Amino acid sequence: MMAAAPVRLEYDALPAVVPFYVRAATTLSGGLSGDQTIPEIVAELPSLQVSQDALTSYREVCCFADSKHLPVTYPHVLAFPMHMAVMTHKQFPLKLLGLIHVRNQITQHRAIGQDETLRLEVRVGGHRETSRGVEFDLITRVHDSHDQCLWEEIGTMLSRQKTSQASDDKGNSRKTQHEEMRFKGEHSSDWQIPADIGRRYARAAGDYNPIHLSPYTAKLFGFPRAIATGMWTKARAAAQLTPQLEQDAYTLSLAFKKPIFLPSKARFDYSLSDRGAEFALTNIPGDVLHLSGDVRYI
Repeated sequence: MMAAAPVRLEYDALPAVVPFYVRAATTLSGGLSGDQTIPEIVAELPSLQVSQDALTSYREVCCFADSKHLPVTYPHVLAFPMHMAVMTHKQFPLKLLGLIHVRNQITQHRAIGQDETLRLEVRVGGHRETSRGVEFDLITRVHDSHDQCLWEEIGTMLSRQKTSQASDDKGNSRKTQHEEMRFKGEHSSDWQIPADIGRRYARAAGDYNPIHLSPYTAKLFGFPRAIATGMWTKARAAAQLTPQLEQDAYTLSLAFKKPIFLPSKARFDYSLSDRGAEFALTNIPGDVLHLSGDVRYI
């Protein structure tokens, strides 16, 4: 049996995000059944120039210093409208609202100049069953005008639903969590995370997921208060590490653990080596792990 041809979405400019949120909010069900999987859906934008005003706003909310190069996490923001287009497409079988971003890996092959013309590609297809539900990878690539791949991202998303996979060994899960909690970096700093950071990040990045905006909208999805956006925490961590990261080419990986309820205080611990860095974000007492990750030079 031949595989179905990919669904292709081609854009001349970045699409508006609001219609995708409306579509997501009015999609009442979603899930995989039987031998169903996520079809291959590809979105492409052949030419994009970065808005300097939007870039400045993003740097401010994520604490990046001014530079002639894009922050390592900024291409995620550029591609975000295309992420929304792919995950609200009529052939995408999962419900967007309720997806959990569990892991994120960015590989920067070289620093991207803020004035460069870029080509964006976003794709999804296939899935994996886990004991927690269905996982899939949202893949983003950024190319220069000569079609050289400069940057790529794998965002791993989870849709909670019943699967054929057995439950994880809770003892092993606790051991892994305990080992992660033992990480104490050579350097640390305390973050003051304000109640409005979700709204500020939304204005800068276009990510208006209601769980990040206010306690009222977050309660609609079962959260007692709004929670910080995962990609804001990754950007904030990257901003903290940027002065120490002298390499152009590296992979920045992390796993999202416990949510950060707003407002909050957190502690960022990190260690540096000639291979890169390791880091973790916890609450101030250190008994709740929010994220852990590393940087590996290429």
